[in-house]
Amino acid sequence: MFNRGLAARIKAYAQGGNTLSFADQCKDLTQLKKAEETAWLGEAHSQVLQQSLKDLDLAYRHFMRRVKMGEKPGFPRFKKKGRKDSFRYPQGINLQHGKVFLPRIGWVRYRDSRAIEGEVLQATVKREGEHWFVCLACKLELPDPASVAVTENRAVGIDVGLKNFAMLSDGSEIKNPRFLTKALARLRKAQRRLSRKMKGSNNRKKQVMKVSRLHARVKNCRKDFCHKASTAIVKNHDVIAVEDLNIKGMVKNRHLSRAISDAGWGLFIQMLKYKAEWKGKHFVQVGRFVATSQTCSGCGEKKPMPLSVRSYSCGNCGLVVDRDWNASLNVRAAGLAVLNACGGA
Repeated sequence: MFNRGLAARIKAYAQGGNTLSFADQCKDLTQLKKAEETAWLGEAHSQVLQQSLKDLDLAYRHFMRRVKMGEKPGFPRFKKKGRKDSFRYPQGINLQHGKVFLPRIGWVRYRDSRAIEGEVLQATVKREGEHWFVCLACKLELPDPASVAVTENRAVGIDVGLKNFAMLSDGSEIKNPRFLTKALARLRKAQRRLSRKMKGSNNRKKQVMKVSRLHARVKNCRKDFCHKASTAIVKNHDVIAVEDLNIKGMVKNRHLSRAISDAGWGLFIQMLKYKAEWKGKHFVQVGRFVATSQTCSGCGEKKPMPLSVRSYSCGNCGLVVDRDWNASLNVRAAGLAVLNACGGA
């Protein structure tokens, strides 16, 4: 439905310079179900098909917004089967005794990773490798962060890096697990075997599945690590301050791009943010242009700090401290300053 809708929009624009709306394409969907060659669309739930068209409409609106703002447009692309397969139900989901009811499919057994909280709004069923997952979006009443007092002994600054995954302002370190680096040898071997398989053969399909399993394992290990690290930090602190990193710009460095992607900083910061909101904690992102690594956490003196220098030595107050720890202390101080300026104290 996404590909058919995208083709229809491209054709309409080429013929008259106009585009189709979501409502127009939903009307065409009704006619497609009645047509003999596409009558099989009636086997799927109508709202599932409409959600594909809604995703297309959202992609088009984002495209037009970027064009108007003068950014790189990113025109919607046709989707390929077998790559991020998913479908979404906007309503009609029921849960009962380890089973989920999916309209037009029925009751399906599932293994829940945790108890469902709040009102279930929608469900997305997706396939990753050889496994199927159901993702439930729920409505929750979140606590107000203003009810949590800002105290310095419950505040933490976090500086992420590559040598250590993260350095906390209390002096504790989180080691960088480097999941992709450890799996590279197996991945290279599996991908070399894949390149030798004949396209369209069953052996190639089997090898594709093996490669996807390896990538899924790396992804799941990284996700599990970020979940455990972020949960521990949010549980033990009331104020969490991190840097607002330009990760998309940083991965353009061809020498560090793989290491940065392997670290998963964006996923970690995202988890910190939503878990802090769940628990009613304060989450602050310090501006990316604040010189946290170049500023002395003791006296505020600034000096250039190349990446090769791993220890900060202040010529003004004589402070000698690890580079990452010094940065985390500055992140913590900047975060507290932002909260105090906003009346969070």
